[in-house]
Amino acid sequence: MSKAEYTEEQLSDMREDAFVNIKEACMRLQERTKCGNDVVIKMLNEVSEFYITQDEKNKI
Repeated sequence: MSKAEYTEEQLSDMREDAFVNIKEACMRLQERTKCGNDVVIKMLNEVSEFYITQDEKNKI
């Protein structure tokens, strides 16, 4: 993925949109599976770790 330059306002809008979408997805997951917050937290940490790893690979 290429690096793009964004204004602080654009970044803020993207973060807000992402937060809302991720939160809704987590809520749907919990509604369907009846899983607890601990499962959601573990899943989000794994997703975060995936992106950290991808970022590290791209810097090499």
